[in-house]
Amino acid sequence: MFRLMTANVLEDSADPAALGALIDRLDPDIVFLQEMTEGPAEVLTSRFDNHYVFPSAEFEGRGVATKFDAECGSVEIPWRPGTYARFVLDGREVVTGGFHMSNPIQFPWWRSVEERRDQVAAVIEWGRAQHSDALVLAGDFNATPIWPLYKRLVANWDDLPAELAATEGRDPDLTWAWRPGWPRMLRIDHVFGRGVRAITSTVEPVQGSDHHALVVDVELNPTR
Repeated sequence: MFRLMTANVLEDSADPAALGALIDRLDPDIVFLQEMTEGPAEVLTSRFDNHYVFPSAEFEGRGVATKFDAECGSVEIPWRPGTYARFVLDGREVVTGGFHMSNPIQFPWWRSVEERRDQVAAVIEWGRAQHSDALVLAGDFNATPIWPLYKRLVANWDDLPAELAATEGRDPDLTWAWRPGWPRMLRIDHVFGRGVRAITSTVEPVQGSDHHALVVDVELNPTR
């Protein structure tokens, strides 16, 4: 089992000290950040030996950090690349990817439609090309379950928090608020996977961000 955390830290709005305290408390094995600037990048590099960070003052800042002895790098998808970490757990290869899809309502919206279509096609192609024992995709997909982008992803992989919530007789947790500190309104941050299942799934506030962190304990499916 491993604990995965994904969070959009809203560029310079998230407080690095609070983010570091959150990571220390949750103790994740792997972290994906979106909209990552220098402060959050330093939070990751100071806590994890294995990491790949690309801080930026623009929306494309991103990074992954992990406790595992992992190969980390970039996933080349249109407009905004993702990040990945590949490692071995219990003798099995696990590939994890972190992504941030284009905002669907950003003007001009017709460009966003094209960007999102190209992005999700590239993510699906990359995911299908991974012949690992397990695959996990996480991040800010800017899509609720009613959006076509989400439906294309869940047609290929399981929505881990949603499947866990269904077994527990509850709705999956919302992850996004209109403003930092406001009540959560939508579920647009997701963790998808194959060859795995969620044991626990929670959301945690990220001080200064409009997104909550999505934290999932992931277990590899039993071998036959």
